[in-house]
Amino acid sequence: MLKVLVACGCGMGSSQLLKMNCANVLKKLGIENTVHHTSIDEAKSTAHDYDLIVVGENFVDSFKLKEGSKTKIIGLKNLMNKKELEEKLREGGFAN
Repeated sequence: MLKVLVACGCGMGSSQLLKMNCANVLKKLGIENTVHHTSIDEAKSTAHDYDLIVVGENFVDSFKLKEGSKTKIIGLKNLMNKKELEEKLREGGFAN
């Protein structure tokens, strides 16, 4: 099961919508998942507990993962664009 964390600045509106979109795209791709949403600040401190972090492109550099971490980060230009998310998941090796 893929553990996913989605985050936005405050962890409320955008991340909730992104959570729904992410769950839908992963389901479409046949990937069993759990998706949680939060703020960027909280995501930075809990990133190591997840397989995948999905955030806006502007937040990708906020994460400092430990060397050897298996957690991957996907940055999106448009948080609501399901096609972009699907493409990035495929590029990241999460789907064929």
